[in-house]
Amino acid sequence: MANVKDNFGTEAVLKEIYPIIEKIMKERYIQWKKCMSDFIQSRSEDLFDIAPCERIYYTDRDRDLLYSSLNINPQTIREGLKHTYYWNKHPFKPQQAKDEISIICLCIVRYFSLQKNEKDLDLAMIYQSFSGKYYPSIHYGFFKTVAPSKYRHVMEYVVNHKLTQKYELKAAGSVIGAVKSLNKTWEVTYRDMIKSFDDEDVTYLIQQLHTRLKSFMKNIASLYYEAYKDKEYITYDKDSLPGEGDSGMYHLTSNDSFKLQQYVERTMEKINTSQVDYAICKQVSDNNVKTEEVKNILEAILNERDNLKKVKEMITLMIASFMEESEIKEVNSIYFLNHCIKQRSNIQNSELLRIKEIEEELLEDNSVAYRKRKHRNPTRLSYHKCIAYYFALIIIKANK
Repeated sequence: MANVKDNFGTEAVLKEIYPIIEKIMKERYIQWKKCMSDFIQSRSEDLFDIAPCERIYYTDRDRDLLYSSLNINPQTIREGLKHTYYWNKHPFKPQQAKDEISIICLCIVRYFSLQKNEKDLDLAMIYQSFSGKYYPSIHYGFFKTVAPSKYRHVMEYVVNHKLTQKYELKAAGSVIGAVKSLNKTWEVTYRDMIKSFDDEDVTYLIQQLHTRLKSFMKNIASLYYEAYKDKEYITYDKDSLPGEGDSGMYHLTSNDSFKLQQYVERTMEKINTSQVDYAICKQVSDNNVKTEEVKNILEAILNERDNLKKVKEMITLMIASFMEESEIKEVNSIYFLNHCIKQRSNIQNSELLRIKEIEEELLEDNSVAYRKRKHRNPTRLSYHKCIAYYFALIIIKANK
């Protein structure tokens, strides 16, 4: 019996389009990275929202910026697509398979998947999922009426009282976090297909990603319309904040716990999509720890993937301890900065103790100079303050 794929044997995307994208990514990586960072930063409030209230539009400007960053003419992609088995089929689903932006995004995802570059792969998949033929159109399809942007209180009720941890949105704490989780599962599941990548693989990969995002939105929309129809309302309870390493050591209202999750996700996204900020390194350095050394330590920390879990835990604790003791819950404030860099003696608070432990672990593992010089107390304190100061300013910058 003939292979089912025999009727779909074209490899136009693999042979004609992917080599173009691969070459571009090697030559214009920095421009692409800036485009990704700008894309996320310009809509960060909606991406890091606790619920899909806004459609998060993908505009003509976004499309043109991608073309410009890659220095590519969409006609080049279109010419390659004309040689796929499906180009002359009308109608054809998935429609994204004929869309230049969708094909470019998928090729970039393949590029980083083959390189096993997890950091940039996550970034490429986020952009792909929020491009025009995916998240924005799916959101529109499910929320044509009773738009959650106008009835936010209903959507917040759903998130706080109707979603369980089995829902990606609840588990991740933000729209972008949920989509990142879906993306990762999709990429791992179809990694072999991303590698083989004939034109039938391309259509299947696109369809599967669209289906997963559609199911994600459908599950939330069903509960949303149910809550709207039954006129359910929000009541906030005191809740122990779930999080990395959480042992019930602090309590925040549900509102504040979701705000915390947003703060953390925005900060980690900033860290993951940016280089170490030299200007901030200069600002936090002192006579004991010079600017270049601060920069080298932070590059060593942030370039090692295993450190990021500790960094995320430290950032979570920095923000949570501030929100727990302060009436001002906004991290973009001088109060937050003072809280983070304040010198304390005889610390009893378990959160603050854990922050100091993480700082020590990061410095021990990533700075030879620290290991040699830490026995002098003022010097040791300077190193710790530099780390706390740097991450406090990054938190503030990411959440402006």
